[in-house]
Amino acid sequence: MNSDEFRGDVRILFGDPGQGTRVLYRQALMAAGYHDLREFDSVKGFADLITVARPDLVFMDLAMPEGDAVALVSDLRHGRLGVNPYLPIILTSWESDMQLVRRVVDAGADDLLVKPLSTRIILDRIETVALHRKPFVVTSDYIGPDRRKAVARRDSNVPLIEVPNPLREKMLGRPIDAAALQQAIMAANDSITRQRLHASAFRIAFVAAQVVPRYKDGERPDTATLTLLADLIVSAEDIRLRVADSEFSHVVQVCDRLLAQARPLAELDVDFTLSASWVKSLDLVKSLADALLALFNPERDASALAGEVANAVDRFRNRRAAQQTGELPAV
Repeated sequence: MNSDEFRGDVRILFGDPGQGTRVLYRQALMAAGYHDLREFDSVKGFADLITVARPDLVFMDLAMPEGDAVALVSDLRHGRLGVNPYLPIILTSWESDMQLVRRVVDAGADDLLVKPLSTRIILDRIETVALHRKPFVVTSDYIGPDRRKAVARRDSNVPLIEVPNPLREKMLGRPIDAAALQQAIMAANDSITRQRLHASAFRIAFVAAQVVPRYKDGERPDTATLTLLADLIVSAEDIRLRVADSEFSHVVQVCDRLLAQARPLAELDVDFTLSASWVKSLDLVKSLADALLALFNPERDASALAGEVANAVDRFRNRRAAQQTGELPAV
């Protein structure tokens, strides 16, 4: 089926700080058959429009004033903005440094196009996102299209999630039922939340398996250790929020106990003395971390879960060692 004839039904929200650029985008999109277009010139303008416009696609530049466009994408993916966390998002920028690319990837955008852009590139990317969009993957700190290489995907047990894509349905001439779309979004939200809980629980166990031995071996809390502890705290807080009104509401107490032990550890200075009370606190962090992992994996054997955590720690350490020796790039 030729998707060109149905482009008029697609609703696109596009933004750029330059009025001339927006005019060019509008002309190019309309010439290609896209007519339901809304534009904005700032991050605030996007935030104001996203809910009322209910677009099928967002196309915007990173250099927008009045806010951080990358943070906005992250807010959308995590359900803090708009009504569809799975909205296709194509970003543009004059810059292409690795730090910016990493931020865009981590936020969960579908694509980043480096300016100057041709009309052909814009139209091709819209078609790709519509008809060949990657499924979503969820980790403890990421929600968005799966960007892993084939080898990493093959060796991973992280499930792929097909999310609603009204853009594709419209491009294929299929009618969109608002109620059915909302149900599909809610079902995807449920899958995302469950996977996020599993990933966050694993992350907590992974961090505890590294941090607790470091403290008990007398190591001082260096930057790497404190960063890991911060990850544990963020993951525990995230779980606590997500389970508050769910079937896992009993997990809130476990998170509270874990946070009560972990937060003081994160505040220790380099001159702390490992007393008996600190040893008890460290042991409790490890026990509670393992308990959280078991709570979200009731069908799994505890020894098998422990083995997965140990393997993840070994892979992390090997990769870090390879980066320090220059065998792998430090990205």
